[in-house]
Amino acid sequence: MLSQPACTDLRPDMTSAELKQAIKSLDQYLQDNIFQSAIIDTLNKRSQFFDALLCQLWLPFELDPARISLNAVGGYGRQTLHPFSDIDICIIHDGPLTPTEASRISQFLTQLWDLNLDLGHAVRSLDDTYQACKEDVTIATSLLETRHLFGNNQHQQQVLNALYGQDLWQSQAFFNAKLSEQQERHAKAQGTSYSIEPNLKTSPGGMRDIQTLSWVARKHFGVANMQSLRHFGYLTNDEYAELMECQHFLFRVRFALHQAAQRSENRLLLQYQAEVAKLMGFGDGMPIGESGNIAIEKMMRQLFRAMKRISELNKILMAYFQREIIPERNPEIIVINDNFEIVDHYIHVRDETVFIDRTQIMALFEFIAIHHDKIIGITAETLRSLRQVRRRLMGDLQDFQRCREQFKAIFVHPQGMGLAITLMHQHGILASYLPQWREVVGQMQFDLFHAYTVDEHTHKVLKNIYTYDKDIKTLDKDLVLAADIYQKMSNKSTLLFGALFHDLAKGRGGDHSELGAVDASLFAKFHGIKASQEALICWLVEHHLLMSITSQRMDIYDPEVVNAFAKKVGTLTRLDALYCLTIADIQATNDDLWNDWKASLLKDLYFVTRKALRNGFENILQLRTLVREHKQEALNLLAADEDSSVYIKALWRRLPIAFFSNAEADDIARYTQAMINHDLAPVTDNQYNTLILLDDAVVKGCSDVFVYTKDRSGLFVKLFNTLATLRISVKQAQIARTKDGYVVESFKVLDFDEKPITSTQRRKQVINKLHQVLDKGMILSKKRQSRRHQSFDNQPNVEFLRSRKSNRSLVNVSALDTSEFMEQIASTFRELDLHIHSATISTVGERADNVFLLSNKDDQQLTPDQQQQLSATLMQVISEDDL
Repeated sequence: MLSQPACTDLRPDMTSAELKQAIKSLDQYLQDNIFQSAIIDTLNKRSQFFDALLCQLWLPFELDPARISLNAVGGYGRQTLHPFSDIDICIIHDGPLTPTEASRISQFLTQLWDLNLDLGHAVRSLDDTYQACKEDVTIATSLLETRHLFGNNQHQQQVLNALYGQDLWQSQAFFNAKLSEQQERHAKAQGTSYSIEPNLKTSPGGMRDIQTLSWVARKHFGVANMQSLRHFGYLTNDEYAELMECQHFLFRVRFALHQAAQRSENRLLLQYQAEVAKLMGFGDGMPIGESGNIAIEKMMRQLFRAMKRISELNKILMAYFQREIIPERNPEIIVINDNFEIVDHYIHVRDETVFIDRTQIMALFEFIAIHHDKIIGITAETLRSLRQVRRRLMGDLQDFQRCREQFKAIFVHPQGMGLAITLMHQHGILASYLPQWREVVGQMQFDLFHAYTVDEHTHKVLKNIYTYDKDIKTLDKDLVLAADIYQKMSNKSTLLFGALFHDLAKGRGGDHSELGAVDASLFAKFHGIKASQEALICWLVEHHLLMSITSQRMDIYDPEVVNAFAKKVGTLTRLDALYCLTIADIQATNDDLWNDWKASLLKDLYFVTRKALRNGFENILQLRTLVREHKQEALNLLAADEDSSVYIKALWRRLPIAFFSNAEADDIARYTQAMINHDLAPVTDNQYNTLILLDDAVVKGCSDVFVYTKDRSGLFVKLFNTLATLRISVKQAQIARTKDGYVVESFKVLDFDEKPITSTQRRKQVINKLHQVLDKGMILSKKRQSRRHQSFDNQPNVEFLRSRKSNRSLVNVSALDTSEFMEQIASTFRELDLHIHSATISTVGERADNVFLLSNKDDQQLTPDQQQQLSATLMQVISEDDL
């Protein structure tokens, strides 16, 4: 311990100015010799100096030492007094104070204020002290750390005895109050200590987390310090040493922060970090943006590691305390397998040696995703085992093939980005799996935008995307379009892997987008991700800033800007993924960055680019690559022999490219087999012999209706009218003609209750109705427009797009609701003697986007006059029906 310098010696005859100088000299001496002693000794020394100062100032007032006591409480009571911390005292007295005693206490306090001390004080009788403790848990907590300074030394013990007992606060109530305080404190910090400007006291893993453990332990076990918990078996010797090491590091940072700010400050603001790093011995304190960043990086990484370890130990001990203080008599146990079980909603290892098999680490989090509705956390024993095995890892978890499969399974699972990914982040499993993630743990971002470290920002991006899968009705209006797009994606994990890698190459030098794309490509190959997904993942990583930069820095209403952006994007699949990633990225950067203006710009850019891609900017080469991949995967699924392959390839030669680009491999295989079986079956009396499929599979949250039949006039109208009569809404549709006069039609639909069609009886009803209309000529009654839409302005937007076929016209018709207005659109085509060669129907946000490939009665493109007539007729027909 540091010896007290002579300039800080206190004498009874010292003036106020001399006392101020002594305080200043002490703080300067402690600052100059900060590395010569343990930080706890430095803080104790400062507390001892103020013990002597307060007692010296107290003595002349000759207050009755048998009736009145002066006590230190709070941080001062713990003897951890930082340079600008409050000096909290409590003056306790027996019976009422006389006017003279009250006046002298007031004069004593005035002297302390005259010395410019930050004073927190309370003057209460012993009975009033008990009552205040009973009414306010904060006061009770502060007095748990009462330390006698002068006067009646029995007051300290009397107060502690009352608090340790059950009359003022029962252990259960006190624990619940402290746990609730901690949860509220963590929620205010967004549940993370990994912000660019962490609060050393209140953030998760901050000093309050250690103090909360100490308060609960003092109250329930009556122990004087954390060290005593080792005797109760709650802390191992290593864990106690780790906790104290982390606490001492936080103390050093806070001590330096007070010096840098020259005031009481707990938030490590950017403006102080260079100076704090210098005072901590990490560097020369150069301004941010120069080489001083290196010193700040080193300090902040150590700080984040310390806070993470404190947070983990806090979770373990609070769980043990809860079990001890509020025991569960009949715990609910659900056995998962030989290794894991769920105990009162916490996943638990059934044998502490389970993690010897490293694949069980990943299995733990996979089960958290699978049993998401039954699990809210990890038991203390399991966390302790996880921490121990994590330290003994001699390589990366992804070295194990089984771990790679499990990691992919977590990202594919609908609940994988829920609690599972958060716990993997919090407990260092992502760092143990991905070396790229390990490199950015605690990585600072020195700009005015990012509020979080790289790893925490990336975690938040994944969580934001996860919210897109929620019920759209519960989301903010700015997220509705992204959610609608995301829920229709067939490979959501592709977007998630792109989000995972989008920033992981930061801090290496060079363009992090390009470096990240290389990392993502290696990851995809190592994890057996198919080529088309790998290409999209890498493109997203390399261009993840493209949409935000274009929307905010360029005129998105300039056709040249839109066309250039559309060419870079290339496909609707890329546009959809980029839009979802961009919103998630911006919202995870800083809570204050997202606003209605940015949301509007991105939405406008999305829709104008979507039109541009429809207008001929979509990349054909990428589509052909996708088609080849889908065909090969479908062949593998069909497991066809030579004879079967002949039928398959013959059928595929008849089918349009859209059939293969717009369906997944398993759908292609299923439809192909059904069409071959249908073609090989005996010919029926019905000339159309229609194939209709509607099974119980749910695709993209919808049911899938597939129709294969001979083309004929009015078929398109009949299909949509039949579904509308059945109160079935079409969310997506692909309609295309084969080379020999057939049509293949795939619909994504929802039933009248906006849910997939799961009832066997209902599916039979739909199929029978379609057969009756399409094959037997049943006439449908005219369907009245829903009152729900009668109040909406449904004037369609008609736009002719560039067609790649010289004898075909491509037209886009946007309307409010496909199922109710498709009849008007299709009837108009019939009235004008136009032939539909293909159609793509998709619901985007609140409107339906309908694209048709048409020809006139001469089998040619529509002339300018015919285009104008079609637009005018559609406007008139729909407007008249709305009246």
